[in-house]
Amino acid sequence: MTTGTVTPATGGRWRAAARRDPATTVVVVMALVAAGLQVLTLARPNLLLDGHSDTSLYLGAAIRFVHGALPYRDFAMVQPPGLVLLFSPFGLLSMAVGSRVALMAVTGCTPLLAAANVALVGKLIAHRGWRATLAACGLMAVFPATYVALGDGMLEPLMCFFCLLGAVLVFDRDGLAGRRRLGAGGIAFGFGGSVLIATALPALVVMALCSGRLKRRLLPFAGGVAAGFLIPVIPFFVAAPAALVHDTVVSQLERVSGGGRTPVADRLMYMTFAPDGGRVIWAVVALAVLGVVIVAGLAAVRRRLTALDWFAVGGTLSLGAVQFTIAIYFNHFPAMLVPYLALLLGIAVGRLSSWRAPRLMAAVAALAVAGLVVAQASRIETESIVDVGPWVDAVVPVNGCAIASLTYLVVTSNRFESSVAGCTTFTDPGSTRLVDHDSPGGPVPAFRTALEHTDYLVLDRTLRQWLSGAYAPLQGYVTQDFHLIRSGALWIYVRDGYQVG
Repeated sequence: MTTGTVTPATGGRWRAAARRDPATTVVVVMALVAAGLQVLTLARPNLLLDGHSDTSLYLGAAIRFVHGALPYRDFAMVQPPGLVLLFSPFGLLSMAVGSRVALMAVTGCTPLLAAANVALVGKLIAHRGWRATLAACGLMAVFPATYVALGDGMLEPLMCFFCLLGAVLVFDRDGLAGRRRLGAGGIAFGFGGSVLIATALPALVVMALCSGRLKRRLLPFAGGVAAGFLIPVIPFFVAAPAALVHDTVVSQLERVSGGGRTPVADRLMYMTFAPDGGRVIWAVVALAVLGVVIVAGLAAVRRRLTALDWFAVGGTLSLGAVQFTIAIYFNHFPAMLVPYLALLLGIAVGRLSSWRAPRLMAAVAALAVAGLVVAQASRIETESIVDVGPWVDAVVPVNGCAIASLTYLVVTSNRFESSVAGCTTFTDPGSTRLVDHDSPGGPVPAFRTALEHTDYLVLDRTLRQWLSGAYAPLQGYVTQDFHLIRSGALWIYVRDGYQVG
């Protein structure tokens, strides 16, 4: 009788396979670790509904899109349109099951994304040996900023996925692949650019590596990048050319050069293993240890750097510089850097392992990965969020025309989309403030129009706090035409004469 237990023969086959191809075994294990850590995160109270993050905003933009409203033309959005296309299947799903379940479906995919990125790093580095693979995939699997980013819009992990997919196509072990693979890899990099503009930096590194052979390498790759970027972007550009360029380029550049700057100490925290704060000294020590290993591996071992090595170096330096360039810095930004840092660490460990003390290097890497897995799991155990959906449900009726100070308030309560004639397409107050601040009157006219075309207003703060400064005159419009139904954790206003609950 066959059972589901593992027999000695089966265990022996697994051990034999691990001995034959230890690097692949490491990749599989580390990918499972990454997926497991993200599953552990989603198992925390209400984390599957992590609507506090930008995930709700991007899902909301996709819902608007599948209902016929275009970003940039009909509502403000500061990210390129590739993100809307990626989220569109979930926007369509929301038409059948509601935005709340659609959000759960989006966040439910994040363990797969975490595992896929680890596996792609492993694919790039596996030929350097299992020790190098353990160092690279281990760092990729346990880096805290990755999990912050997975729960906060997924921009950086999605960018990493397309860049790593492109790199797997572009590189044939340590060298560059042929024309067809270069073209296909370019398409992956190009589409990644339609998700997050920072993808241009690793793409430029690959172009520099291809520059020695114009027709056989540079043109196929550059052509693929152009196709991968322009095909998803052009339809949105045709619909609103000026707005798309302003919202995704000009507004983002203004953020880079903004007046206030996040302190360097906070950036170092986010870039290491204390994304939620801690002592600066530990951030410095962590970066110093990584730096010593990498420099030792690249400098102490006399071996010519390959194209893959230069890709890891170029990606680390260029995206590392980004971490200190942008003015306002968030704790998920380092996730765009980690694949290149992980590759560079793996390359260094592989070179050192071939030099001396390979067992010592393997033991140190394994202990470091195990310790960081435990630390990450311990941090996850403290996380939870409050489900605001029932609070909004109790006041705003199904299909009610509502806007919110934060998009998640209406996405998690199935109150984001309405079929009420003339209901606003206002999607995200934060994006509206950012893209319209240099318009005549600033973003105040857009807020006024949104308020005039909605019947329910859901706030995470008081009206005075939300409509402060230049927006203060709008307080009078709300208090004149709306009445407050709920206050406390949420403030919910209902237009006079409209149904409650």
